Amino acid sequence: MKLPDKKSIEGLTKKVGEAVKLPSDEDKGVVPVPENKENMTEEELEKFREDERKRIEKEKNDNDIAEKARKYEAIEAEKKAEEERLLAEKKKEQELARLEAERQAEEAKKEKEREEWAREEEKKKAEEEKKRKEIESEILKKQKEEGRTVSHTGRNILIVVVLIVAVLAAGYISLVTGNDHLEAYGYPLSYSAQYDVRLPDNTNLDFAGVPVTAISSGDSAILMIDNVRRTMALGESATYPAKHITIGMFGMALFDSDYQITATYRGVVTNKDDFLVIAKTSAPVPSWMVGIFKPGSVDITPV
Repeated sequence: MKLPDKKSIEGLTKKVGEAVKLPSDEDKGVVPVPENKENMTEEELEKFREDERKRIEKEKNDNDIAEKARKYEAIEAEKKAEEERLLAEKKKEQELARLEAERQAEEAKKEKEREEWAREEEKKKAEEEKKRKEIESEILKKQKEEGRTVSHTGRNILIVVVLIVAVLAAGYISLVTGNDHLEAYGYPLSYSAQYDVRLPDNTNLDFAGVPVTAISSGDSAILMIDNVRRTMALGESATYPAKHITIGMFGMALFDSDYQITATYRGVVTNKDDFLVIAKTSAPVPSWMVGIFKPGSVDITPV
């Protein structure tokens, strides 16, 4: 049997050492011995050992610090993730609270508008009743002043006035005819009246033959009167050309006058476009006249 030579044994030993690495002296905390210790004095050898001890200690400290740093970073990352999660939840809660507050505010706004609309309707009915009583009072007063039996002509006038009362009470605007397609006659506009007028938005209206349309975008509005268009910003005024109008019923003239309109846009109120209107006329406008020619969806209040 042939025995392995020295070279083969050394190679095998090297392979085994690489495959199974045994703990080094440094891992065991033992200070390594220099290879040339025979050539070193005792003082040099002691210094070498001291330096090696310091190096080994430093490496251990560095490893401990690195491990602590890794643990700290892991803890900080976990803490940051938790903070971000809590912040996201808080933002979500705040957003839900904001949406709920907006919803409640919108509901409150709608409820307020409904209440205002109901009050306006009650006010409108009261004004119409007041106008009806005023007309009846004027009729009685006229009869007392004349102090005589109403003639045939007087009866006709009385019938027209009664019809006017019916128009005011029932809103039969179709009985009233008007024509403002005439240029102004040039009469002095000696009379002036102011009204707060609220028009339904983007609706074609008819004021005794005068077409009127208002279109609002909130901060500005377009107001068309007899096909004359004016654009007004909030608080801005516009004056329309002077015209002549004749309003009649059953062929009888109820109102005949030159007039000129100046409107100031005041914004949107209870879902209607609000204007301050100054009407200058060459003849006085009877208090009951407004109730005759205004459409039912329009609110007009003397100012």
